[in-house]
Amino acid sequence: MSDVVIWIIVIAFYAPLHFMLPVLFLFITGKEPEAVRKALIRSAIRDALISMIVAIALAVLLVQLGWIMPAMLVLMLSMSLPFLRIFRARRAIAGE
Repeated sequence: MSDVVIWIIVIAFYAPLHFMLPVLFLFITGKEPEAVRKALIRSAIRDALISMIVAIALAVLLVQLGWIMPAMLVLMLSMSLPFLRIFRARRAIAGE
């Protein structure tokens, strides 16, 4: 199988987790008003997109260098990045 096909498969399984986890977290734990929650969801999706693009690019580079385990670690750790902004935003809302 070619490398491009493999990365398409990786992205197809990785992207739903990367986007859905922060949004699901906001739906389940959200006690903010609807407008604030929508803004948090939009920012979480934007953060997930940016972190996913950077993580995939870095993972491709690491795999090309032969470092598969660090590449997988980058992909796993990047899924937590949208949560950092969620927690920061909620702390700011609680502090107001």
